[in-house]
Amino acid sequence: MKNLWILTIACLLVNCEPIVPQQSVNNKKIIFDNYDYEDIVGIAKLAPKENNQIKELENPVVSLSNSDQLSLSFDLLTDQFENLSVKLYHCNKNWDKSVLRDMEFLNQINNYRITEFDYSLNTVQPYINYSIDLPKPKISGNYILAVYRRANPNDIILTRRFLVVDRITSIDHTVRVSTTINKRELNHQIEYSISYGNLLVNSPTQDVSTVILQNHNWNTSVSGIPPTLVRANEGYMEYRHLDLRSNFSGWNEFRFADLRTLSVSGRNVGRITNTGSKIIAPLKLDGSRGSLTYTQNFQDINGNFIIQSNDPGEGIANADYANVTFSLKSDQINGEVYVWSGFNNWRLTDLNRMKFTTQNGINRYETTIPLKQGYYEYLYFVKSDELPSYHFEGSHFQAENEYEILVYYRKPGNVNDELIGYKRFRSIER
Repeated sequence: MKNLWILTIACLLVNCEPIVPQQSVNNKKIIFDNYDYEDIVGIAKLAPKENNQIKELENPVVSLSNSDQLSLSFDLLTDQFENLSVKLYHCNKNWDKSVLRDMEFLNQINNYRITEFDYSLNTVQPYINYSIDLPKPKISGNYILAVYRRANPNDIILTRRFLVVDRITSIDHTVRVSTTINKRELNHQIEYSISYGNLLVNSPTQDVSTVILQNHNWNTSVSGIPPTLVRANEGYMEYRHLDLRSNFSGWNEFRFADLRTLSVSGRNVGRITNTGSKIIAPLKLDGSRGSLTYTQNFQDINGNFIIQSNDPGEGIANADYANVTFSLKSDQINGEVYVWSGFNNWRLTDLNRMKFTTQNGINRYETTIPLKQGYYEYLYFVKSDELPSYHFEGSHFQAENEYEILVYYRKPGNVNDELIGYKRFRSIER
């Protein structure tokens, strides 16, 4: 028995990886979306990197013809190191996994170990930050990266979407008021045309398709729009519909919270408390803007976020996490209320669903979300059969939003969709 115990200890010492409690892999099925599979996943950021500079406010889009690449950074809220790897999946335009083999879209073995990591320093919330620069695939299209443990692709930690573009087409666009009368003050109508030149296109309406994104939110993307004009001999297609199929609610300018310092209260942040075991950072009580006229107070970043610490210390490794409470003054409505933002991938989940409560005689909706030091923007989203999603924000044509037009191409005889056109623009250029 003693010898068995010694043998067991020896085996553990030989294995250089620490024993880390982890969720069972049996219930982890890959989701081809931006998704966190475990509660220990903190803030994650996937952005282009060029000349060793990470462009935090850019979308995860790279071009085949440029030298840029994508860089992934994320935290695991634990002080125990994990052996992590990345695998890439090529997807078709509808985000189903394509039938391409790894060697058809990569020049390397599809298993990239994450070797860059930093332990947090002097933080209340311990975490380890992992980062990796991703290899650029050799063909265009939709991609999913999956981070997983111990060379086991089924033990997934997070997945993120990204795009690789081969800019073959040119795209012209117009943002105008809606042609539907009762939506003229509420919506943006996106009209556009694409020129694909001498590209081999047997059936333009089948071989070529488009997707429109607002603020890089895949949950509100618009796809499957047929062209209103096709001049096949010129390689030209127009999309100028007179109905609502290319309309987006304008919403409002984003609310924001400045959490770049946790020593004092930043803008829109209430009194910060450090209990020694956690940092509590309630935001100031928000009110409804649903019935207010549009006013532009500042130029926002369209729901994006920036990780940054302005407190003294060792830079970003010294950035801490705070329990951030969002509060919205309101009577109870017939529906659910969510904090909606790029930092939670625009998803409606239990974590960002708000609960109705009454405090000090004030009716409100509240929820608390752990956030790393930085600058965050958000809106309040309503899920209801009776009320519009922008019930608490209002919707205005004057509001500035970011849009992207994606052009996909299925070459005759091919089994995959290429991304041959991409354009990013704002509804109002300021």
